[in-house]
Amino acid sequence: MRYGMNPHQHATMTALGGSPFTVVSGVPSYINVLDALTGWQLVREASGAFGVPAAASYKHVSPAGAALGDSVAGAYLRARDADPKSSYGDFVAVSHPVDAELAGVLKRVVSDGIIAPGYDEGVVGTLAAKKRGSFLVLEADPAFEPPAEEVRELYGLRLTQRRDDVPLTRELLDPRVPDAAARDLLLGLIVVRYTQSNTVAMVKDSMTIGVGAGQQSRVDCTRLAGEKAAAWWGRRSTEALADVAMVSDGALPFVDNVEEAHRYGVAHIAEPGGSIRSDEVAQACAVRGISWSPTGVRLFRH
Repeated sequence: MRYGMNPHQHATMTALGGSPFTVVSGVPSYINVLDALTGWQLVREASGAFGVPAAASYKHVSPAGAALGDSVAGAYLRARDADPKSSYGDFVAVSHPVDAELAGVLKRVVSDGIIAPGYDEGVVGTLAAKKRGSFLVLEADPAFEPPAEEVRELYGLRLTQRRDDVPLTRELLDPRVPDAAARDLLLGLIVVRYTQSNTVAMVKDSMTIGVGAGQQSRVDCTRLAGEKAAAWWGRRSTEALADVAMVSDGALPFVDNVEEAHRYGVAHIAEPGGSIRSDEVAQACAVRGISWSPTGVRLFRH
C-alpha cells in the first residue's frame, strides 16, 4: 500500500483466501482500504434489504452520509448532501455499477476514491484521471463472503470475535411504527452497524440527515446528529423539522437523549434498550409522542 494509517507507517495488504475487491486504478492507503471495506458492507446490506441502489460517503471509517435512491447517482448525491462539509475528500461506496451519470458527478466533486461492483464502459478512464491520476478505483466482488471470524492484532495481542452478522429486520421494531418510518429506522440500523461507536444516526425519507459518530458521550452523539440534521433541513425550509427517525448503536442511558432528539423533530427511536433507566426513556418518549423500539441488539463498532 502507499502507506499505513499515517505516511510514516509502512503497510502491506494480504488477501486471505480470496479478495473482496480488485484495484482497477490507483494505489490504496491503509485508511482507503478501511473506508472501502466498511462502506461496501454498508451499501451491500442496504441495497439487499431494500432492493434499490444505495450509496455512502465515508470519512475516517464512518459515513458522513448514506442514502437509498432511484439510481446510483441519485443515491450518492443524497448521501453526500447529508453533510457536504464532512464529505469533502470522501471515499465513495455504491451498491451498483458506476455509470456515466455518477462518473460525471464524481468528476465535479472532491473525493479520494470509490468502490463499486462494476464500471460501465469508458467510466474508469474518467475516474482514473481525477486527482492527477491518483484517484483510487476499486471493484468489489459481490460474490465474496468474509470469514465468520474477525481477527485483530494489537500491541502483541490477537483478538478474535464472530463477525457482526445479526439480521436487522422489521421484527426488531415496534409493530405500530408506520412503514415509512420503519424503513428509515432499518436504514439507520444498517448505518450505525458500520459507523464508529458511540454513534447516533438520524434518518428521513431513506437518507441520513445527521450522523453523530465516535463520541464518548451518547448525548453528544445525539446532539451532533441533531445539529447536522437541522443544518440539512435549514438549507431547505424555514418550517420546523419533523418525522425524523433516530437510531442509537447502544442503549440510551438517560432521558436527556430523548429531550435532545425531540428538539430536532425526532418522531421514532430505535435503540437496544436494556439499560437501568430504559423505563424512564420509554416514558420520556411516550410523553413526547415518540415511538420507541427497544431492539435488544447492540451494534457497537470500534
